Amino acid sequence: MPTNLAVVDNHLVDFMGSYRVHSADISVLIGPDSLEVLHAVTTQSVSNLSENKCTFASILNSNGRMIDRILIWNLVDQIAIIHLDGCSESTRILLSKSVSWKQEVKIIPLDSGFSSIWQFDSSETGEIMDITIEGQVHSCFIDESTQVHLGPNYEIEKFASKLKNNGASSLDNEGLRLYQILNGLIDGEIVRNYKPIPLEVALSNDISFTKGCYTGQEIIARMDARGALSRTLVTFTSTELIDLGNHRVIGGGKMMVFDSLNNNGMSYNLGLIHPDIADEGVEFELDAIKCTILTKW
Repeated sequence: MPTNLAVVDNHLVDFMGSYRVHSADISVLIGPDSLEVLHAVTTQSVSNLSENKCTFASILNSNGRMIDRILIWNLVDQIAIIHLDGCSESTRILLSKSVSWKQEVKIIPLDSGFSSIWQFDSSETGEIMDITIEGQVHSCFIDESTQVHLGPNYEIEKFASKLKNNGASSLDNEGLRLYQILNGLIDGEIVRNYKPIPLEVALSNDISFTKGCYTGQEIIARMDARGALSRTLVTFTSTELIDLGNHRVIGGGKMMVFDSLNNNGMSYNLGLIHPDIADEGVEFELDAIKCTILTKW
């Protein structure tokens, strides 16, 4: 396998003060057994999720592959869920089938009435995964610089206007894709088309390895016990755009390309490759296209 190391230019893209509005794929669970139902079907231990706290979890099929990734909000009197784009319907169906006759849970789609704003590289600070409330808008830092705001459409529209007036810019589709590629983030389209395994796409924090059974748990446990992955997520550059899907690495190996986008004459890509050639600076070729690893996630 190719192991040639190259000097990687520092291709910085400024996302300071940027945001995007996510106007669908929101659900609410109401009832005393809401967290128990979520606990039974997700990879995360959420039965005791504290009030006014958030957490991420993946939802898998029987082969351990993702059908959704959700951000769960404990809003005290209800549990809100933000789904990946286009993945809400399959998750709602699974949740509905998982409610036993003994459990009291209502699953309500809020696609038309509620929205969320994802604010990137925020200059504000706050406790990660703690929910704060201002009026009807609930907010949460999901990491040190990314803040998510959830609320009714009209409140989110006002919030977006406030951000814009303060100099923030709304990311268009290409801007969002570039942000996700450079930060090793998978979206709903990737999940729907490729159904990745969480451990391969740097989402091990979504998984509680000590909780009981959930769909796909046997596959995850087997991979964890093996201790070595056959594929890992990387961001890499290329001299040309690359077709999405499976490719052969010249010199040996395979690669799955999730997304490829040109920005200022350089193509940026997100995909899965064998860990042996995933280190920063490794050069390789796909179909005579020269590529260089930027980040191993």
